[in-house]
Amino acid sequence: MAIVLAFACALALAPGAQRASVASHRGPPHVILITTDDQTVRDMIALPKTQALLGAAGATFTNAYASYPLCCPARATLLTGQHAHNHGVLGNLPPEGGYSALRDEQTIPVWLRSRKYRSIHIGKMPNGFGTTDQTYVPPGWKPFPADGEFYGFLPDPPSAYTGFKLNENGVPVTYGESDYQTDIYGQIAVQRIGAHFSIAPNRPLYMQVHFFAPHDPATPAPRHAGAFATAQLPVDKAFNERDIRDKPPWLRAVKRMGPGLRGKVLRRYRTRLESLLSVDDAVERIVGELEAQGVLDETYVIFTSDNGYMQGQQRLHQGKFVAYDPSSKVPLLIRGPGVPAGVTTKELVSNVDVVPTLLDAAGAAPGITQDGRSMLPFARKPSLRSTRPVLLETGQPIGISDPASASGGARAKSSIRVKNLDLDGTAQFAKVVKPPKYRAIRTGRYLLVKYSDGGRELYDMSKDPLQLDSLWKDPRYAPVRKWLLKKLAKLAQCAGETCNRELHKPPKPLPRPKRKPGDAKQPQPD
Repeated sequence: MAIVLAFACALALAPGAQRASVASHRGPPHVILITTDDQTVRDMIALPKTQALLGAAGATFTNAYASYPLCCPARATLLTGQHAHNHGVLGNLPPEGGYSALRDEQTIPVWLRSRKYRSIHIGKMPNGFGTTDQTYVPPGWKPFPADGEFYGFLPDPPSAYTGFKLNENGVPVTYGESDYQTDIYGQIAVQRIGAHFSIAPNRPLYMQVHFFAPHDPATPAPRHAGAFATAQLPVDKAFNERDIRDKPPWLRAVKRMGPGLRGKVLRRYRTRLESLLSVDDAVERIVGELEAQGVLDETYVIFTSDNGYMQGQQRLHQGKFVAYDPSSKVPLLIRGPGVPAGVTTKELVSNVDVVPTLLDAAGAAPGITQDGRSMLPFARKPSLRSTRPVLLETGQPIGISDPASASGGARAKSSIRVKNLDLDGTAQFAKVVKPPKYRAIRTGRYLLVKYSDGGRELYDMSKDPLQLDSLWKDPRYAPVRKWLLKKLAKLAQCAGETCNRELHKPPKPLPRPKRKPGDAKQPQPD
């Protein structure tokens, strides 16, 4: 059982209470941001209610990316609206990264105060939060209860779906083994939405609910255990990729997965989906409470993930950090005033656009320069297009385990126990592979990755959406390489409006040389 604080019960509100005063609210709209952790786009199959309540009732963005696909930097971006090279959180750990690198006095809840928002945080915080002071409440989420509320996850232990601890408005609260974290977050959200309209019926609400699922260990709720027991892992040509001669040196060192590791990927895939079913239930309850309070039509609800997750593609059996789509691409749904129901937009967007979108919805001004732009114009008019590129960047290299030593084959002599990319100790015994830090530019057609060790990759996504064949050495793409490198050099240093400049049309690849009769077909360069 949880140690329940008395004030939570005292401020609880019966469903439906205060609806008359809520309905009379005519100020800025309410805003709810819901995130998951390490969720891929294809994991949306476990969230049919979320798709129906948010996607079918609003806009689905099919080309959304995490600018730094790693938990702490990505969550810092979701608080600041800046790229990592500007907000300064360059990894999960100090000194370059972690919560201590974040300037938490310059974040979205602080800026919303100018519009009289009452802000509530529930769930995961950037890595490192609460490691030195379990009673610290960041700016923007206090004072309680007048201006804000805070229910932040404490890493004690760091990765647990039960038996976890929250910082509840400055008081550490321990939950028991029977308390399932996702369900608790959903319960708190529903309760505090109702309580908000008792405490401040004429003030707008900003709430962010950051779920832990489907992050490892991806423990499903008991009621959902086995729900995907027979699900088959989607396998395409990128899974356990055969020929990686075109890939950079760090990846060429990774061996193909054997049956043992492929089985582990499948088991993780199933439990990840099962863990998301509770998120789907929570989203349904949150939307239901907004409707019960009579405010759903004047509320923006945004759903996304901090980053994606590799599940065997390009031979990487787990983790994120890398620029490949399974790692960097994220789901993104928006419903709210002015957003037509059931629309899909292919506009290229990034998590640096989330905070500018929240600010646009609220009519609030940021305290620091924003590197992104509002997505509301594209949600409201899905045919609208731009040629603005997306920057992908990383800081400190993070170890990914090489499957060779755990694939059922011979164990590598140098294998050591390594942790997964969130450093939570759930990885297997494996040889360490560290992708170098990189900068990458993603356009509507191309992905170019420039690694710090000299490695390079270039993909024509119009012809190779699985990123199987790097064209870096293809002479036909020389004009494209040169153009993208020039654009990337500027984008990697961008700040504010310079991050949002349109590229217009790239040069075309050179025509294929005409083959003379009798010429043998020339192999493509590695």
